[in-house]
Amino acid sequence: MAGDSEPRSGGRRSGGFTIEIKVNVGARTAFRAVLAAGLLVMLGANLPGHLSYDSVAQLYEGHFHIRETWGPALYAWVLGFFDGFIPGTSLYVTVSAALFFGALAALTGLRPKTSWWAVPVAAAAVLTPQLMIYQGIVWKDVMFANCAVAGFVLVAWAGQVWPRRGLRWALLITALVLMAAGAQVRQNGVIAGGFAALALGWIAAFDDTQTTARGRWRRGLTWAIGALVALVVVGQLETTLSEPPKAPRDTALGTGLRIVESFDVIGAMALDPTYRVDQLSAANPAAAAIVRSRAKADYSGRRVDFVDRDPAIQAGLNLISDKAFAAQWRDLVFRHPGLYLRVRVEDFRWVFSPPVVDWCLPIYVGVDAPAEKMAPLGMQHRYVQSDVMLYNYASWFLDTPVYSHVFYTGLSLVLGVLLLWRRQGADVTMAAMQFAAAAFAASFFIISIACDYRYLYFTDVAAIAGLIYAALDPPTPWRRERPTHTIH
Repeated sequence: MAGDSEPRSGGRRSGGFTIEIKVNVGARTAFRAVLAAGLLVMLGANLPGHLSYDSVAQLYEGHFHIRETWGPALYAWVLGFFDGFIPGTSLYVTVSAALFFGALAALTGLRPKTSWWAVPVAAAAVLTPQLMIYQGIVWKDVMFANCAVAGFVLVAWAGQVWPRRGLRWALLITALVLMAAGAQVRQNGVIAGGFAALALGWIAAFDDTQTTARGRWRRGLTWAIGALVALVVVGQLETTLSEPPKAPRDTALGTGLRIVESFDVIGAMALDPTYRVDQLSAANPAAAAIVRSRAKADYSGRRVDFVDRDPAIQAGLNLISDKAFAAQWRDLVFRHPGLYLRVRVEDFRWVFSPPVVDWCLPIYVGVDAPAEKMAPLGMQHRYVQSDVMLYNYASWFLDTPVYSHVFYTGLSLVLGVLLLWRRQGADVTMAAMQFAAAAFAASFFIISIACDYRYLYFTDVAAIAGLIYAALDPPTPWRRERPTHTIH
């Protein structure tokens, strides 16, 4: 099945003339046509987009240039930017999806040939809910995933054109802007940027084969560290510029830490009633007693929301300082590591391999938020027949590998090893994306507080993109050619 097809021709005689029709459709053309059709179908099925409360709240902030939540300021700014051209989220969804589908289409330029295997693989990919529906959901997790996948593809392309300095820097700067934006809207998204920096270091190290081994690794390390520093600097600059005038101090990091710490401590009290919370008791013994009394009933590794919805435990939590909870959390981690790991395993299994995926918001369609947020935006609640059909479509994939983070993580690890084994052209960069996807999933062992499917969306679509890349020119273990690093 490898290679582009040969031209096909057919003739039909009409009177004294012969009408000849030639068709020249290669695998590469067919592959891109499938992606283009998939993009158009996805937009037709989902525009103007699906918005949950978080989506509407951030659109509201971006539209009115205010700051009311602790969601990422950059994401609100992005939604507001596109809303300024066409009210709502239609333009944003179109541009975001075009970025992702365009990145997939650009994969063909990273291999010397296109196998026909890539066509059915791409067709199957565009039919998954991850591409057919999720690309139409207005969530920061989707933006991060799209920015990260496109960023890796751009880094790979920079390696292909490395001697052409102007084009190389244009590609790298664009990748940097996208990666930095992704890391700002999804904090642990910096993991993707870190792996991209490592890939860039590899590319730079081997761009000159005449350099000594020591010189190559010094050069590669310099590029990798420089890329990481640039990622942090540009990310902070993007967030600073996206903050609206007179915005209150950003407390997102502190709030997030407090939620994780309190969730872990409550989980420890629920799993082990004998666990002593001396730091909490020293700060406020009455409040600590309330928290302990409600921990067993409220804690679930499934999500922190059960704690949030209990007024009794919230009353106790509000009376305990962040400092006291931080001290208690350190006590749990360093003096009771076994109990801490038990809590984290319970939390992580829900987000990584939920026992009941239906309880973890596997899909979201329609528009829903409080009227006071939607009315000023000219929006109304929406859950129409087309949304019902999309939800039903996604439900066919539940409880299958298509909705399994475990499956996609395993796929990424296999692909990463195969690509490193072949190590030709863009293989190292695409392998880095696969390992980034697995590492991103693993990071939720520490920070998970809910099992929503969207949190690991990048893990799944990175594996899908990696599978498509591999299908373009399969890296079979028995076919390892001489390693190449840069195609000039």
